[in-house]
Amino acid sequence: MLEALYLHIPFCASRCAYCDFVTQECHDDELMGAYVDALCLSIRRASKAGLLGGIKTIYIGGGTPSYLGPRRLSTLIYLLSVSIDLEQVDEFTLECNPDSLTERMVKDLYALGVDRISLGAQSFNDEELAQLGRIHDATAIRRAAEAVRTRDMALSLDLICGTPFQSEESWEESLAAALELSPEHISIYPLTVEDGTPLAARIETGSLAAPDEDVQADMMERAAEVIGQAGMTRYEVASYALPGHESRHNEAYWSGMPYLGLGCGAASMMDPETFAACRQARIFDAADPIASDAARIRFQARDDIDSYVAAQGCMAGEVETLSLQEAVCEDVMLGFRKTEGVAMSDLADAIEILPGLQEACERLQARGLIEERDGRLVPTTRGWLCGNELYGEVWDVAVQAKN
Repeated sequence: MLEALYLHIPFCASRCAYCDFVTQECHDDELMGAYVDALCLSIRRASKAGLLGGIKTIYIGGGTPSYLGPRRLSTLIYLLSVSIDLEQVDEFTLECNPDSLTERMVKDLYALGVDRISLGAQSFNDEELAQLGRIHDATAIRRAAEAVRTRDMALSLDLICGTPFQSEESWEESLAAALELSPEHISIYPLTVEDGTPLAARIETGSLAAPDEDVQADMMERAAEVIGQAGMTRYEVASYALPGHESRHNEAYWSGMPYLGLGCGAASMMDPETFAACRQARIFDAADPIASDAARIRFQARDDIDSYVAAQGCMAGEVETLSLQEAVCEDVMLGFRKTEGVAMSDLADAIEILPGLQEACERLQARGLIEERDGRLVPTTRGWLCGNELYGEVWDVAVQAKN
C-alpha cells in the first residue's frame, strides 16, 4: 500500500543558476492552469482506483509550488482533502520560495490542511543569493518565516554550503541567521555543479572557481556542530530536526516505503501489483514489460510539460525493475544515510538474501566509514563525508550478484 504522495510543480518565477531540476521559468497563466488541471486528473484517477487510502505523508515540491498562487494552490489542495482522509495524514509539506509566500497564503494553506512549510532560503547573504540566481533577499526569508509563524505550522529551512562565492564567515552568519528563526528542521546541502546550468558554464569558462570539496566538508561539519548546539539532532546525512520534527515524508523514501509521484519528472516506487493498478488507472503510460522476479518497481516520469498536459495527467516515463537482491541492497544503502543506520538483525536478514553484503560491510568498517553501535551498524562522520564511496560499495554488491 502506498504511504507517501509527492506532487511536482515544475514552474518558477526565475530559474536559479545551479538548478537542473524539472522546472522552468514560466509566466504563462494558461499553461500553469492547464498543468494543475492535468495534475488534478491524476489525483482523481489514483483516488478512484483506491490507491490513496494508506497515504501518511504528502509533499508538494518543485519548482516553486507557492508560485502557482493562492487560487491554483487552493484548488489542488482542496482536491487532495476530498481524495485523502487528511485526519490520517501525519505530515503535509509544501515547498515555498520566500518571494512567493504571503501571510494570506499561509492562512489558506493551514485551513486546507498543510502543516509544514519547507522554505528555500539557501543563504542569508544577499550577494550570495544573487550569485546563485535567487530572486529573494534575506529580508524576504525573514518575512516569509514570520508568515509561517502566524499559524501552527512547522518550518523547515534549506541552506547551501560550499559555493565559490561563500566564505567561512558568511557561512557562520547564515547558520546563525537561520537558527534565529527557530525552525523545527534544517537541511544542509553542499553545492553540486550540474552540467548545462549557468553555474557550470561560468566554471567551464574559468570566470568562477569550482567548489572545493574539502571546504564543503568543513562547512558541513561546522553546520553539524552549530545546529547541534541549538538542540537539533542530525538524523540523516543532510537533515537536522528538533525532537519529533524529522521529515516523515523523506524518512519514507529512506526506509524503502512505497510512494507515488505525480507530475512531470516525478519519481514513484512500489510493488508490481500497485504499479499494475496505476497503469490500469491511466496514471502511468509505460509499455516496458515487467520481469517475473520483480520485487520493486521505479517509475520516472518524463519532464515534458506539454505532453503531460496533452495526455491529461497520464504520465509517460521510464520503468526500472529491481530484483529482490537489488531491493534489499537499496534498503541497506538508504539505511546508511540515516543516523540510526541499519539494525544488525535486519542486516543478518539481508545477508541471507545477498551474502556479499557481509564482506562489503566488513570492508566499510575497516575503512572507518561505518561502525557498530548498540546493535546497529551506523555511518561515521567520515562515512557521511565520503557518501559516494559508502553507498557505492553497498550497491556494487547488487551489481555483482546480478552479473
